Amino acid sequence: SQDCVTIEGPETVILKPPRSCQTNRQTDKSLPQTAQRFSFTQVFGPDAGQKKVFDGSVRGLVQDVLEGGNCLVFTYGVTNAGKTFTFLGPDHDSGLLPRSLSVIFNSIDGHLYSRSDLKPQRCRDYSRLTPDQQAAEISSKRNLLRNFKEVSILGHSFCRSICSSLTDSSVNSISDADAFGLSFTSNVCFSIWVSFCEIYNDNIHDLLDGDIYSMLRLSQDVKGNSFIKDLRWVQVNSFEEAYRVMKIGKKNQSFSVTRLNQLSSRSHSIFSIRIIRVEDISVPRVLGISELALCDLAGSERCSRTQNTGERLKEAGNINSSLLTLGKCINAIRLNQQAKFRHHVPFRESKLTHFLQVFFCGSGRVCMVVNINQSSSCFDETLNVLKFSALAQKAQIREEISAEYMEIFKEMEKDYSERLEREKEILEERADRRVEILKNLVSKTVNLSSSSTNEKEEQTALMEIISSLTKDLEKIKEDAQSVHSCLTEHAHTTGKHSVVFFSSHIYVCLLWFVG
Repeated sequence: SQDCVTIEGPETVILKPPRSCQTNRQTDKSLPQTAQRFSFTQVFGPDAGQKKVFDGSVRGLVQDVLEGGNCLVFTYGVTNAGKTFTFLGPDHDSGLLPRSLSVIFNSIDGHLYSRSDLKPQRCRDYSRLTPDQQAAEISSKRNLLRNFKEVSILGHSFCRSICSSLTDSSVNSISDADAFGLSFTSNVCFSIWVSFCEIYNDNIHDLLDGDIYSMLRLSQDVKGNSFIKDLRWVQVNSFEEAYRVMKIGKKNQSFSVTRLNQLSSRSHSIFSIRIIRVEDISVPRVLGISELALCDLAGSERCSRTQNTGERLKEAGNINSSLLTLGKCINAIRLNQQAKFRHHVPFRESKLTHFLQVFFCGSGRVCMVVNINQSSSCFDETLNVLKFSALAQKAQIREEISAEYMEIFKEMEKDYSERLEREKEILEERADRRVEILKNLVSKTVNLSSSSTNEKEEQTALMEIISSLTKDLEKIKEDAQSVHSCLTEHAHTTGKHSVVFFSSHIYVCLLWFVG
C-alpha cells in the first residue's frame, strides 16, 4: 500500500503509519502512534513535471548567481527515491542541472566572454593565462570533447537517456527555455567554467580527468575558504558544450546495482558552475565571480533492506556517515541561532561537509531538494528524512555560525601582516645601506680626483644622481607604506564583510517518487 504520505496544501505533508506497522508500534512507545505533519517551503506531488519543480526551487537561485551571488543546491533522500531523476532527468523531461545550464546561457546571450585568458582558481579567485596557457586550455577541452563516446552505464535505460546523443529531444526541449532579463552595460560579458567531481568512500575524484582513480585533496585559500586542489575547470561557450561535459562526467561516476535500486549512485557528485563577470575593455577587468554548485547526494541505506555485502557495504557505510555529518552540521547551525553559547559545527568530520562549508558560512542561498518514496515499506526511512529536512528548513546561517571560521582568518591575517612588515623593514634597510655605500664611493672619488673643470662637472653629475636616487628611495618607502596600509585595510574590510553578510537560509522543497 502507498497511502502513508498525504499532501495537505502547497507546503505541508502528513505522514501516517501504515496499517502493517500498527501492531509493532503499539508495543514500542518510542515510535509515532499517530499521523505527523511536516512543513516545507514547497511540496510537489507525484504529478509535478520537471519544469514545475525547477521553477519552484532552483530557478530563483540561478538568477542570484547571474547577478553575483553564490548558491548551493543538493538533493537528499533514501536510496531509490528519485534523486538522480530529479537532478538530471530523462531525455524527454530534463532535470534541475540541464535546465540551470540552459537558463544561464539563454540569459547571457550575446554577452559571452569566449576568450580563455581568465580562469577560476581556488575558491573565489581567478588567474590570467599566458598565450601558451590559453592554447593548452583550448587543446585540453578539444581532446576532452573528442574522446567522448556515447555509452550506456550497466545497460540501464535511464543511463542510456543520460548519455544519449546531443541531437536528442533532451537538448532540443530545453535549449529554448526561458531566460532572465539581466541589467548590465553593453561591455559586460560572462565567462562560464564548469567542473565535475565525486566523493566516493570519502575520497575526492575528478570526473573530467582521464585518470578518475587519482585522488584530490581539499585545501584552503588565505581567507580560510575550502576548495579542491587541482580540480579540472573547463570553459564552456554554449549549452551544448556544457551538456556534453556533464555527460562525460556522469559516465565516469560510480554506480552499482543493489537490491532496491538497479542504478544506485555510490558517491556524492558535485557539478559546479563558475561565472566570471568581465568588463570587456582593452585590458579586461574582472568585476566579480559567482558560483552555483549542484550536488546529487547518494541516498542513505539500511543494510537490512539492501542486503549489501563487501564493497557495497563499505560504500553504504561511507555514504551514511557523510550524510550523518551533514545532519549534525545543519542541526548545530540551527541550535546556534538561539543558544547562549556557541555549538561546534563539525564541518571537518567529512569531505562532503568540509567542501560545502564555504556555502554554509558565507553569503548566499542554499536549497535542499528532498525526495521521498511513499511506499509503506519505506515508512521508517521516510520518517527520518522528513524529520531531518523539516529541521533543516529552520536553520538560518548567521553571524555566530562563522565565529570559528573568522578566528582562523584573523590568525592568518595577523601572520601575513607581520611577514609583510618584516619584509618592508628588510627592503628599506637594504636600500639605505646601498645608498650609503654609493655616497662613500663618490666621496672617495672626489678626494682622489684633481680640481680640474671636467672632474668638477663629473662630481656635480654624480651628486645629482645621488640626489635622484635618494628621492627615488623616499618614493619607494612611501609606496611600500601605502601598499601595506591598503592590504591591511582590505583584509579588515574583507573580514567585516564576511561577517556582516552572513545571512543565508536553507530552502527545502519536497518531492515524492512513485516507485
